[in-house]
Amino acid sequence: MNKLRPVKKWLSQIKRGEAGQVLPAVLAMTALGSMLIVPTLNYVSTSLKTGDMIEEELQGLYAAEAGMEDAMWRMTNDPPASYPYSYQLTDINGLTVSVTIEEITTVSGKEVGTTGTHDEYLLVEKTVTYDAEVYYYTLTMTNNGTGNVKIEMILIDFPPGVEYIEGSTGGDLYVSDPVVIGDSSTGITIYWEYIPPYPTIPEYTFKVHTFELSGEAGIEDVEGHACVRATRQDVGTVWDVESKPFSIVSEAKDASETVISSVKAGLWEGITLDITCWQVNP
Repeated sequence: MNKLRPVKKWLSQIKRGEAGQVLPAVLAMTALGSMLIVPTLNYVSTSLKTGDMIEEELQGLYAAEAGMEDAMWRMTNDPPASYPYSYQLTDINGLTVSVTIEEITTVSGKEVGTTGTHDEYLLVEKTVTYDAEVYYYTLTMTNNGTGNVKIEMILIDFPPGVEYIEGSTGGDLYVSDPVVIGDSSTGITIYWEYIPPYPTIPEYTFKVHTFELSGEAGIEDVEGHACVRATRQDVGTVWDVESKPFSIVSEAKDASETVISSVKAGLWEGITLDITCWQVNP
């Protein structure tokens, strides 16, 4: 009952004609309330708009990821005849998804080039053995075409856990130690770049390139992904039989063609798809 006394007192003042003394305070409280209500309504409106934006972005992200999954399914089950390859998916969460699959010509910042029309002339194979914390790596390059093939560059991309052993390079295409990009914790890329006169592989013969890596036993996919770049344009860059690098970009767009969300992935195509990076709204 004590909480009602100020109200009763004010009512009694009104009856005695003394409300004028109280009215300024009431008006002040009313004005203060008005000042608080407007920002509060603005905050509520902003919160609702923010919620709508977050929901729209989430729907866009789900749609973009659906486009990415569709692209990987196509590469595994129905690969395009040529690249870059672009197409659209419609009405995915009410959005249109634009997808582009493209061959990568740069690995770890190093230009590797593109394959030629006769890349089958050069066969690239790799073997790896392990003993006492050392991986012994052999790359065999066979010229199955007509005429000589000159080797311009050898590049190999490795998973985390291995390090190049300095001074271990040998074989028929001997050259000094490679350039090493990255570190063991995230994976290294190594490459040997030759200068003229380039080493030559005569027709219907093979050459080997050897080196060593240090690391623990049982590293998954330790063979890595290897490519050889030839000077013959009709051969170009030849990847080993189990891998080739690609990028996929999937963009979810609204009716005005505004990109709501996008996903970009880098991967190796081989017996399976090996995803190396995944970026949201890059």
